[in-house]
Amino acid sequence: MDKEIILVGGFHEIIELCEEIGYKIIGIIDNNLKESYWGYPIIGTDNMIKIISQDYKHIPLVITPDLPSTRKKLFLEYSKYGFEFETIISPTAKISKSSIIGTGVIIQHQVNVSSNVKIGNFTKLNVGCNVMHDSTIGNFVTIAPNAVILGRVNIGDSTYIGANSTILPDKSIGENVIVGAGAVVTKNFDSNSIIKGIPAK
Repeated sequence: MDKEIILVGGFHEIIELCEEIGYKIIGIIDNNLKESYWGYPIIGTDNMIKIISQDYKHIPLVITPDLPSTRKKLFLEYSKYGFEFETIISPTAKISKSSIIGTGVIIQHQVNVSSNVKIGNFTKLNVGCNVMHDSTIGNFVTIAPNAVILGRVNIGDSTYIGANSTILPDKSIGENVIVGAGAVVTKNFDSNSIIKGIPAK
């Protein structure tokens, strides 16, 4: 592929994914790393956006952090300077031809996105998660490893779905919700909730 990208956040899991796909990582922007990481130069920190944009605005960014609120904050900051954003999809993911995938999305290994699914912008689908038919996933959502989203589920923006959790069919979860690891969601939940357990409460 050899398409150039810059990573916002030095996360080795995403570095390896990009390498496997064949992206050319020009550098990493990170507030805590110095000089280089995994063989790639650290080109600056988030508070150097203006300077970085002068040299690198033509190269799309991949926003790597796991937390929805962090990804949203970084998108808002970098978009002010005219950056564009890349969608990263593992070659081992199974994506239905009838699904719609937004901008800046990261889809990791062994993910399944079924028929007529809509995935919002800057959403992250972690290893082995399963999003079934006719579900709608909002913007800046994180779905952790091995979570299962069954048919016709609606998930609001900036929600975090914990590892190994299951959302039963036809359920709606609002914005800014945290679903605990292993939870089984059997009813609808409003925005700004923290839910956990079997059944989730």
